[in-house]
Amino acid sequence: MRKLKKTKMMSSPEPKSKKLDLNRVQLLFAVSKFAASICLWGRATGKSSIIAWLILLIIKTLPRSKWVILGSTFQQLLTVTLPSTIGSLARLGLYKDVHYFVGRRPPKTWKAIEPYEPPLKYDHCIYFWKEGVVFQMVSQDGGATSARGGNFDGSISDESLLINKDQYDREVLPTLRGNRRFFKNQRLHHGEFHFSSMPYDASHWLLKGGEHYIKAGYDFITLQNEMIDLQLKFIDNKDVEFRKKLWQDINRLSKELKFYPDPATGLLYSEANAFENLRNLGIKYLEQQRESLTEYVFLMEVLNQRPGKVEAGFYPTLSLKKHTYNQFENDAYLEGLNYQLDKLTTADSRMDGDCVSSQPLRLAVDWGAKISSLTVAQDLSPEYRFLKGFYVKHPKLISDLAEEFCDYYAYHLNKKIFFIPDKEHGDHRRADSKLSYNQQFMECLKKRGWTVTKVELGRMPRHQARYHLAHEMFSEKNPRLPKIRFNKVHCKDVLTALTMAPVREGRDGQIAKDKSSEGRASTPAQEATHYTDTVDLHLVSIDKHVIRRGGNFADLVVVTR
Repeated sequence: MRKLKKTKMMSSPEPKSKKLDLNRVQLLFAVSKFAASICLWGRATGKSSIIAWLILLIIKTLPRSKWVILGSTFQQLLTVTLPSTIGSLARLGLYKDVHYFVGRRPPKTWKAIEPYEPPLKYDHCIYFWKEGVVFQMVSQDGGATSARGGNFDGSISDESLLINKDQYDREVLPTLRGNRRFFKNQRLHHGEFHFSSMPYDASHWLLKGGEHYIKAGYDFITLQNEMIDLQLKFIDNKDVEFRKKLWQDINRLSKELKFYPDPATGLLYSEANAFENLRNLGIKYLEQQRESLTEYVFLMEVLNQRPGKVEAGFYPTLSLKKHTYNQFENDAYLEGLNYQLDKLTTADSRMDGDCVSSQPLRLAVDWGAKISSLTVAQDLSPEYRFLKGFYVKHPKLISDLAEEFCDYYAYHLNKKIFFIPDKEHGDHRRADSKLSYNQQFMECLKKRGWTVTKVELGRMPRHQARYHLAHEMFSEKNPRLPKIRFNKVHCKDVLTALTMAPVREGRDGQIAKDKSSEGRASTPAQEATHYTDTVDLHLVSIDKHVIRRGGNFADLVVVTR
């Protein structure tokens, strides 16, 4: 930790009064008499601003309290939550190193007030020294401090869709205790506040927060879906008169959508998207997002659409609970950045503790006309670990995907790559090129200093063989097979594609992957099966021992690495 400079400053100035220009959903949050909240708000809706507003409310109404700020990973807290919170607090007139300190105490001469139960160390704390309020950064991967054994007056969780609920109930919930004698009349005391974009699992625990509306006969989900359909039409049709008429319908539905605290628990559950913030964003922002993002990302993260379900999937033994992990963090590297925001906002593989830099990387690709996908993995016995997924949309293609990979893994020490090529389209080539798609990709990697070994798989197995192969590997009943694990954060789109890949019966009566979604314009590109084909390539490439005795794998030909 850097040394503090000597200063004659004895107290901080009062925060400058600033006019708050809240959008509709932010205003709803601000005026509601809630005791806890679950806010599922899409990208650019104003989550960071309302978190800062909540922090301001806490330091004014619960002085000398101590709170948890929870993230799934330390990296998320440092690179996403902290920078946006600092920026939003500044817009409220609260400035870092003036009104609060991050990771350290103020100078002793400032005579700071401490919480009723101060932390032993302030290394991972946001400390409002004049009010004596501390927000202690806690991550579920162990990179920041742990909540175990502590006493806290409430919790704020950012991107709660990534939070492990069992771990939260075990480690955080029991610590929200004590200090009732100081805050017995404060409704926020021991409150749990969750802020998140929309979960990609239809059964996610966050979505259960709105059940009191359904029990009361208020079907907000249907209203929300109707409004999202209109909003999508509004963005896609640029005719002014059409938009004027549609805007009236959008406004009508928006007024019908009402969120309020559960009378029994005080929990305020709300859903909102970027249209709530249109006055600040402008329609051009939404048009640009529509153009640059894949359909799935746009619908889920900008328009905040609820996830769908696939009843009969191609990967039935895949479990989001068992086969995923919160990304491990490179704590030494993150700590070394010393809360320097300019460095924290530039992500690369040095932040990823689950990536073993001394070991080679394994890459599998799927080339498509609309989207090209890449998954990165490492063979780390007894695990086969999927580290990250990349994709680019048309008109970007091979070189762009290669550059994204090379930039992110530029500091990876072992420059050896095992490349698992696309067998279906990878040997095709453009009319103006002598190299196939697979060859072009390998050349791009070599130019950036990587040594590339092509993994020859021979003839790819049919879908039925892949189905049985994936079924056996994800079931983990064969001790000879590695355990397949996915980084929950960096493989979010990969996991969604796997869970939503349907199965069908082929013409010959065999099991087949239903790839009809790839040809539908209405289906999000990486929600389709493109990503799943790269996972299949990894599974087939792992080792010839994936072929179990007695299994019907007659058409599976594998050449081991």
